[in-house]
Order: sequence, then structure tokens, then C-alpha cells
Amino acid sequence: MTIGEGSKRPQFAKKAVALGFAIAASTLGFSGQASANQLQSAKDQVSALTNTIDQLRLQIQSASIRYQETEAQLQQTQSTIALLQRQISAKRQEIKVLHAKVTAEAVHLFIQGGSIPSWFVAVQGNPSSLEVVQEDVSTASSIQQQAVIQYQIAQEQLKTKVQSLNDLEAQQKSMVAAAQSYQTKVQEAIAQAQSQLSSASSQVQALVAQQEQEQILAAQQAAAQQAAAQQAAAQQAAAQQAAAQQAAAQQAAAQQAAAQQAAANNTSAPTQGSTNNPSPAPIVSSSAYENPLRAISGLVSERIDQGVDFNGSGPIYAIGDGVVLNTYNGGWPNGVYISYRLTNGPAAGDVVYVAESVNPDVTPGETVTPNTVIGTLYNGPSGIETGWANPAGDGTTMAAIYGQFYGANSTAFGYNFSQLLTSLGGPGGVLQNDPATGSIPSGWPQW
Repeated sequence: MTIGEGSKRPQFAKKAVALGFAIAASTLGFSGQASANQLQSAKDQVSALTNTIDQLRLQIQSASIRYQETEAQLQQTQSTIALLQRQISAKRQEIKVLHAKVTAEAVHLFIQGGSIPSWFVAVQGNPSSLEVVQEDVSTASSIQQQAVIQYQIAQEQLKTKVQSLNDLEAQQKSMVAAAQSYQTKVQEAIAQAQSQLSSASSQVQALVAQQEQEQILAAQQAAAQQAAAQQAAAQQAAAQQAAAQQAAAQQAAAQQAAAQQAAANNTSAPTQGSTNNPSPAPIVSSSAYENPLRAISGLVSERIDQGVDFNGSGPIYAIGDGVVLNTYNGGWPNGVYISYRLTNGPAAGDVVYVAESVNPDVTPGETVTPNTVIGTLYNGPSGIETGWANPAGDGTTMAAIYGQFYGANSTAFGYNFSQLLTSLGGPGGVLQNDPATGSIPSGWPQW
């Protein structure tokens, strides 16, 4: 390694440190609500700082290797210095010997000639003045020439060795200083990057906690809004049901009053002798209605109970114009209970139901006509039951309200609905007891 190469290493260290801090120098301040973008940005910066620290650790490893190499070179230089010191000591010993020879020659010449030659004076005053030595060396004997030349060579070799030693010492100091400076700068860069990484990690954790809290609050708010909406919908449905019940009760009362008035005005109206069927209203025309079972395949009439039971398969139509009130009720087999209020004809205001083995094809609130398929009968174990529902259409029957049904008997309301189906060209049901249990209220349509 040359001194020039050693001086480049601090510059390389500066560039490596600058590269690391260029990535890590951005601030990580966040304010306001946490967002996915902020959190991702923080995570990206943590990743960048982690990569920077990894790079700096690689650099410190490289620096350690170079420092070890420098130490090895230093040991080699110290060995060289020790060798040179020994050589210098030997040269100095040689100079002492040569100096003794020159002095002896000078004394010898002085004794013979009576004067000291100029080259001796030069050597004694300035041993490196080769020009003076060469000027008078011609006057010396061959022994004198040899002694002077050896003396001068020893002096020059000593100067060369000393200069080489100084160069090696300066080079080694530069190498040691460069390695130490490089290690220090990289260590400082790692410390600062780790500090920034710690700060970034803390802020990522804070953002995650804040985001989780915001999600919890948002979920709570959504749940509260949903609960409020459900409560409002339930209140509205309850209000609508109450209004429908009130309207049905008022209409039933009006029909009853009208029927009573008609009966009072027509004393010749026929009556039934049975105590179970007192004073029915006059038989009315059902021309406004149509047979709801007209498209059923394999239709089989079964018993009359609360309504009329049938079996078979196929579409079931509405009897007349009306509005759907309900389609499901868990108290019936298969949970199906379709009810709709008639809006025209003699039974306007009354509610019809179809329940059990039927799939609904309508929804509550939907308007229907005699051409509307309200459900599809499938050949299930219980078939269907159809008849008169209570005015609310909530799953109970008129026969149940009037206490006519006790489990297997035919009721007056079931028999009335069977008569309606017969008047529309459909089959009636099978009476289980004759007469049917109970009676229909005065003013209820007869068919």
C-alpha cells in the first residue's frame, strides 16, 4: 500500500456515511388521525434505516479487516525500523573505524610533510563535502584515497537509511490515522442510524395503536347506527301493523253494522235452524274473485279445520285484489304463512291465509290480483291450509280468535271458506263434524 492509497480511505468513509444518512435523514413526525398511507410510510422508513444499518455494519467489517491489515503492515514496518536501527548502529561503528583510519593517515602525513591535507580538514569539518575530498584525494596515497572513499560511502548510506526510516514512519502514521478515522465515522453513523431506527419504530407502534383505536371507534359507531336504524325500522313496522289492525277493526265494525242494518230492514231473510249457525247475512256473489287453486296438479281435497286442507303441486293464486301482509310465521309447519288483505269484492277488508307446504312468491307490502301467483305448492307431508286469517295477518286464524278450533274439528270459519272455494268452481273440503263448530259473526259474507 502507498501513502496515496491510505489517504483515500477517509474520503471513502465519508461517502459511505453520507449515503447512509441520506436515507435516514428524513424526519418521521406524524400528526392528526392515523392513516394507512402514514403507517406504510413509517414502515418504509424503518425498512430503509434497517438496510442502512446493515450496510454500515458491512462497512465496519471491511474497516476492521483493513485495520488488521494496517496493524500487520505496522508490525512489518516496526520490524524494518528495528533492522534499520541495527544497520545504522553498524554503519556508525564503521564510520568510527574509518574516522580512526583517516586520522591516522593525517597524522602520518603530518609527520612526514609537516602539514594537514585539506581533505582531512574538510572531512573533519563537513564529512559530507565530497567535492573537497575529491579535490585533494589525488594528493593522498592510495591508502588515503581508499579510506576517504569508504568513509564517504558510509556517510551516504547512513543518510539514505535514515531517510527511508522517516518515510516509513510517516506512511505508517498516515495509514493508522486513516483506519482509525474510518472506523470512528462508521461507528458514529451506525449509532445515529440506530437512534433514528428506534424513534421510527416507536412512531410505527404509536400509529398502529392509534389506527386500531380508530377502527374500534368506527366499529362501535357503525354498530350504534345499525342498532338505531333497526330500532327505528321496528318502531315503524309496529306503527304500520297497529294502523292496519285499527283499520281492519274499523272496517269489520262498519261491515257488521251494515249487515245488522240490512237484516233489520229485511225481516224476510232466510235463517238456518241450527243453533251453531245463527242468522247469516244474505248470500252474495263472488264474481269479483277467482279460484286460487285452478292450476294445481293432482289437487286433493282434505279436511276442513281452521281453514281447508289440500295437497298437490303447482301455483297458488290470490283470490282477488289485495295487499300482502306476511309470508312467514314460525308457529306453522315449515314456517310459511302467507297472508293478504282483500281490497275488493264482498270480503273487502278480510284477510286470507295460505300456510304450510308452500314456497312464497310475494313479499309483504306487495299488491296482488287474481292473476298473481302468491306461492307454489309442493307435494310435502302436510300439504297446504288456506282460510280466513285474523285482521292483523300475523299468524292466527279467525277460527282460533273465536275459540272454534280444538285440534281436529271442522270450524264454522273453515266451512265458510270451503263454500267460497266451491262458489268459485274449486273443490271444497271434507267436514269432520256436522254441523261445524261455532258460528260466523253477523254480517260475514255467505257464499
